[in-house]
Amino acid sequence: MNATSKPAPAAHFLEMYPDTFSREFCEALIARFEADPRKEASRTAVRVNPKVRTGTMLSPAHISEWKDVIEEVERATRRNIAAYAEKYPSLMFLIKPENSYVTAPLMERIEPGQGYSFHIDAGPWGSHDRLLSTITYLRDVEDGGYTEFAFQNARVKPRAGAMLIFPPFWTHLHRGAPPVREVKYNLTNYLVLWPKDEPEPATVS
Repeated sequence: MNATSKPAPAAHFLEMYPDTFSREFCEALIARFEADPRKEASRTAVRVNPKVRTGTMLSPAHISEWKDVIEEVERATRRNIAAYAEKYPSLMFLIKPENSYVTAPLMERIEPGQGYSFHIDAGPWGSHDRLLSTITYLRDVEDGGYTEFAFQNARVKPRAGAMLIFPPFWTHLHRGAPPVREVKYNLTNYLVLWPKDEPEPATVS
């Protein structure tokens, strides 16, 4: 860099969409979650690993009783992703439904002292095709419970009904810090690229 150059301002690519869902909707989701017996220990993309992630999780993707929630969350996620792409228009082509889809949400309860240590959302083991991450907070957390981003030197305070969107890549190493006194509830889902057919290998005649 020469003496007359200035570093470009860094874009953090963290965007918050408050009031994506009403507080009443969030509380109704929490009640349904707590009433569902199919909850299990929180896991990473690979396995249950309490050294990395602790909490209680429900994956409703194939549970018919949760179809209404899955569809409502997908619609809201698509709306917010469209707004995100307006700000970052190089995404416009990739977010089209023929190019990518929104995953069903994972719902999680994180009690005081629990959390998710620093990690990225897109890597090996079936997560390489993730394009965007979203976290929707279902209840306010006043003490701890932040989503913290290492390289952006940023942290996000959970607010009921707000959706956070960010890139899932190595640039956005992040963690779910443990709440101190309150129980934290959130939804996580992703925008994922559709798999493409592999081209046929060339043949030699």
